[in-house]
Amino acid sequence: MPTTFTRPIELPLDLLQDLPGLAAAASAGAEAVLRVPDEYEAMISAPGLPSEVFAIQRLLTFARAGASFRVQWGSSIAERVAVSAALFPLLAVVLSLSGASHSVQNKTDDEVLKFIATARKAISKYRLTSDLFSLSQIALCADNRGQSRPRDLYDSATGSVAPRENFETMVLDVIAHQVGASVQTSNTFKNATALGVIVAELFENTDMHGRLDLMGRPLSPDAMRGLAFKRVVLAKPPRKGAPRNTPPEAVDCLEVLIFDTGIGYYPSYTRRPLEADTSLAEEWKVLHNCLERHFHPELEDNRSGHRAMGLAEVLRSIQALKGRIEVRTGRLFAYRTFMDGELQAQMEEVSTRFAHIAWPRPKLLDVEKKYLAIPSGHEPVVGSAVRVVVPLS
Repeated sequence: MPTTFTRPIELPLDLLQDLPGLAAAASAGAEAVLRVPDEYEAMISAPGLPSEVFAIQRLLTFARAGASFRVQWGSSIAERVAVSAALFPLLAVVLSLSGASHSVQNKTDDEVLKFIATARKAISKYRLTSDLFSLSQIALCADNRGQSRPRDLYDSATGSVAPRENFETMVLDVIAHQVGASVQTSNTFKNATALGVIVAELFENTDMHGRLDLMGRPLSPDAMRGLAFKRVVLAKPPRKGAPRNTPPEAVDCLEVLIFDTGIGYYPSYTRRPLEADTSLAEEWKVLHNCLERHFHPELEDNRSGHRAMGLAEVLRSIQALKGRIEVRTGRLFAYRTFMDGELQAQMEEVSTRFAHIAWPRPKLLDVEKKYLAIPSGHEPVVGSAVRVVVPLS
């Protein structure tokens, strides 16, 4: 008999924090209630929360492990979501789960079916930048539903990932509307070019490594990939030398979220599953091999046509934007930051030929250990989730 979660999973908070027994129950094929309260919008936008993309990845990890869900919606949030589901990234994923059943407070079964059909249609038809002043929006590749080629991300004629200039144009539209008229046009274009590089590289990685299993077969069930934009406010530390009681400065930022339910970096590179006895050190090394353009010789990759994500290029773009990147895959949670007020670790050595242009070394740091490139073990998750944060001013 399948196990049952002992209480409903309240969205979004229960997926953004450690809920005792949640991962163990899901891995056994649990039955769970997901509760979406009417206060969801205020809760997901509260300051100081972990990124929404990691809640999405955690939910999809449970779904891919065989957990089934009964989703209980508040009536007000259901009405809001029905016509604009793509403005709620986590809820768009909930609506796209294959085996979930849904109920809405004070609604009949027929009304619920209409709500689900309307919301799913809104997700599949959504175009990024059509709601530029919303706090969030998502283009969802619902591979499990056969809706894996959104027009914003793929060339409709060839079915392949859109060319990089399309991503730059899309990012330019997002930035131009989010920053308003106060930012110089030249800076807007420069930021769009750098961010377009990041988005194109990272999303292409989901297309190459997030759709198929180790045998090259399409993943199922609940296989999904996505690209989301969010407007967030972060606290910037006071400048060096500021008075002792100077409060942090609020900085408007653009958050880019990219995720997939693929096999993850380690199996994709080594062509074997990530086992419980695989050392963290080996998994950490493989992650960096996947991200670097030139692999370490002791870990060869002879697959034809294999392409790296190009961490050096991505990192240089994030550095130019004074941003931050976080990567969650397997048991690893890594990051790198170039934001003002945060430690600029792992830069080129003074003695290297690149020191004069201050390029970052192609390394990530551990989220828990902060300034060390030594991994900590975390709850295993499917695929990869990447968060990039860029100040808008």
